[in-house]
Amino acid sequence: MIRRRRRAPQVSTTVHRAADRFLAEQPGIRSLHSFSAGAHYDPENVGFAALIGVDEHELDPGAGFDMHAHRGVAIVTWVVEGALRHEDSTGAVQVIEPGVAAVQVAGRGVRHIEANASETQPLRFVQTTLLCDDDEPQYRLADAPVLVGSGLFAVHRRGPLLLEAARMHLFVASGEFTVERTVLSAGDSMRAMKETPRFDGEGELLVVLLR
Repeated sequence: MIRRRRRAPQVSTTVHRAADRFLAEQPGIRSLHSFSAGAHYDPENVGFAALIGVDEHELDPGAGFDMHAHRGVAIVTWVVEGALRHEDSTGAVQVIEPGVAAVQVAGRGVRHIEANASETQPLRFVQTTLLCDDDEPQYRLADAPVLVGSGLFAVHRRGPLLLEAARMHLFVASGEFTVERTVLSAGDSMRAMKETPRFDGEGELLVVLLR
């Protein structure tokens, strides 16, 4: 009897390097966008399934985004360094520090302020934005992993890990990770489809599993 050797799973991946992100600057704020945002429009890079934004923001002491509006999305905020002050039209007022996921469901419409809570220390945080059908605006803090709309947001810090999803997005917030023999450093991201990638490393890898 002839035994056929099983083929190794083939993983369809796309890597986006930190240096290739879209840069937007305003006084005291530097933003790096992994997907099309604002004046930076790329019709080939508007989203990945329900995921439409992975934005890294660096804020000087005392700097912040003025009140602005969102609707029809859910935003997960992950603070990498410093402390973020959040206020929104639902009445939520919160200071977010590293180690906890802040989830803003915009619903039919919400307005919020995001600012550096410190007058002396810089702030760095990553926001992951997904399309979301929930109607009621809400805001909550949660330990990762956390379900957000049709996605799951998780944080992996060290060692090998094997995840399975139809689609997944990986973003290196800090440290270095090897994914399917590709080395990803801080600011790099990878989009994977169909199969299950294997990855290893140490730091903070922000993972979004998508349907």
